[in-house]
Amino acid sequence: MKWLKVLLTIAVILSLGMSIGPAFAFEGRGGERVVIEEGQTVEDDLFVGAREFVLKGVVKGDLIVAAQEIKIEKSGVVEGDLFAAGQTIEVNGKITDDIIAAGYAIFVDGDTSGDFIGAGFSVSLTGRLGQDFLFMGYQALVAGDVARHLRFSGNGIKLSGRIGGDAEISVGEAEEGIPPGLTFYSDLPPVPHVPPGLTIQEGARIEGHLRYTAVEEASIPPGAVGGKVEFKKHEPPRKEAPPTHARAINWGLDRLRYLVSLLLIGTLMLLIAPNWTQQLAGNIRAKPLPSLGWGIVTLVAFGLSVLVLVIAVVIVSLLLGLLTIRELVGWSLFTGFMAGAAALWGMGLTWIYLTRVLVGFALGMGIFRAFRSQVTGRGWWPLIVGAVILVLITSVPILGRLLAWAASLVGLGAFWLWAREKPSLAG
Repeated sequence: MKWLKVLLTIAVILSLGMSIGPAFAFEGRGGERVVIEEGQTVEDDLFVGAREFVLKGVVKGDLIVAAQEIKIEKSGVVEGDLFAAGQTIEVNGKITDDIIAAGYAIFVDGDTSGDFIGAGFSVSLTGRLGQDFLFMGYQALVAGDVARHLRFSGNGIKLSGRIGGDAEISVGEAEEGIPPGLTFYSDLPPVPHVPPGLTIQEGARIEGHLRYTAVEEASIPPGAVGGKVEFKKHEPPRKEAPPTHARAINWGLDRLRYLVSLLLIGTLMLLIAPNWTQQLAGNIRAKPLPSLGWGIVTLVAFGLSVLVLVIAVVIVSLLLGLLTIRELVGWSLFTGFMAGAAALWGMGLTWIYLTRVLVGFALGMGIFRAFRSQVTGRGWWPLIVGAVILVLITSVPILGRLLAWAASLVGLGAFWLWAREKPSLAG
C-alpha cells in the first residue's frame, strides 16, 4: 500500500539522516555508492540507502531510495512507484507508476505514467507525466507535458509546456531572491532560475481552467488557457493587536485557568495517594539541589529513550519488510507511533502539571513550617497557598519562564529519587 511505503520512506530518512554520512544497508542495497547496472534486473521492491544511487537497469517493483544524490538514467526503469528523498534527484528513465519525491533539486525528464507528488526547493519537469502534477516548495519549472491537472504552492512557477487539465496555483507571498537560510550553503546543486509569481511563456498551453492566487495579475499570452481564468489577489492577513485592557484580561484568565488546573490535579493526587504526594513534596523541600540535578538527568534520559524507540521501530519495520512479512510492518509502525505518542503525552502532563503541583505543595509546606503552623505536613492549605505563589512567580516575564522550567526539573528529580528509594504508594 502506498501509505505504508510513504511511512517507510519517512522512517528511512530519519534513520539515515538524509545520508549526509555513509549510510547503513537495510534492504537489498546500501553503502557509499550503489549502482544497478544496465542489463541488471531486481525482481521485487528495492530499498536503498547510500550517499549516491544510480539506476541503469530495471526494478520490477517499487523503488524506495534515500541518498544525497539519486539518478535514474535513461536506460533505468521502475515498474512501480518511485519514492525518493535526497539533495539531488534526477529522473531520466521510465517510471510506470507514481513519483513521490522530496529534495532540494528535483529534475524529471523521463516518461512517468502516474502522478508526480513532490516537496522541496526546486523542481524541473521537462519530460512527460501521465497524470497529475503536485508540488509544494519554493519554485517549479514546468516545460514538459502534464496529461491531467497541475497543483502548485510556492514562491514562483514558470510554465512553458502543456497542461492537459486545470491548473491551480498559489504564489501569494512571492519574493525575489533565494531564501536567507540557503545563502550559507556553497555546495548546493544549481537549479533553473524561476521568477517569483506566475510566469506563462509563449507556447505554453493549459487545456482546462486556470485559477491562481498572486500579489498581482500575471501576463497571460493569448490562447494559452483553454478554459476560464480566475485571479484572486493575495492580501496579507491584518493582525490588529487587541487593546491593553483586553490583553490584561486574557492574561489574567489564562493564569486563573492554569491555577485551577494545578489545584484540581493536586486535589486528585492528595485524594488518591496522599502519602506518596507528601513524600515527594517533602523530598523537594529536603533535597532541592539534588532534585534539580536528577531532573536534568531524567529529561535527558527521556529524550534518549524516545530516540531509541524511534530507531527500534524503524529497524524492526525494515527487518519485517526484508522478511516480506508485510502484514506486520504496518502494525509495527502503528504500535511504535502510539507508544511514542503516549510517552510524549505523559511527559507533557508531568512536565506542565504534576511536577509543578509537587513544587507548589512543597513551597506551601515550607511557608506553613516557617510560621510554625500545625498544617505543615497535611491538609489542603499548603497546596492552595503554594500553587497560588507558584503561578504568581512564574507569571513574571522572562524570569517566570526560567522559574517554571526549574520547577519542572526539580519535580522530575523528585520522581527519580522516589523511584530509586521505591517507597510504598499506599495512602
